[in-house]
Amino acid sequence: MNTRIFTSLFLCIFTAAVLGHQLAPQGTQDQKSKATNDSRPPRPPFRWWTMEKYRQELKLTTDQAAQIDKIFQVSMDRLKAQKDDFDRAQSDFSQLMKKGTANERDLLRAADSLELARFKVSSERTSMLVRIHSVLTPEQRLGLQAISQRDRTNDENNNNNNRSR
Repeated sequence: MNTRIFTSLFLCIFTAAVLGHQLAPQGTQDQKSKATNDSRPPRPPFRWWTMEKYRQELKLTTDQAAQIDKIFQVSMDRLKAQKDDFDRAQSDFSQLMKKGTANERDLLRAADSLELARFKVSSERTSMLVRIHSVLTPEQRLGLQAISQRDRTNDENNNNNNRSR
């Protein structure tokens, strides 16, 4: 039981950190964590459809960019509300854990609420990606993957160069 609680707590903290980073404005590469997870597929640059060089490289039409931006804005509004729900659920769970007098039933109920809030955030993000994916042509999807991989490789090279100084 304790293992389940501590695992849930760890996952909550980890997810909050990742989600907070994703919802935060894009920073410089030096601000990003030096550790990368190579098992995850690379992500495209933040708001890539607003950058002229990527629009040209992908041959993205003005209409496609507008559709993607609308999808992004609607999803971000939902994500912010769901992130608030997630933060509340995480706070409630943490308070129960700190209290030390909460019974197992209350802790499990709070953990379930927390996991449901986490699921809603993850589900909205995935839905947003699917909707954006549907706006792109197969060639544009491949191009976006190539851009993501190229940028990730460049980021890793820059990080390695900065560490060796």
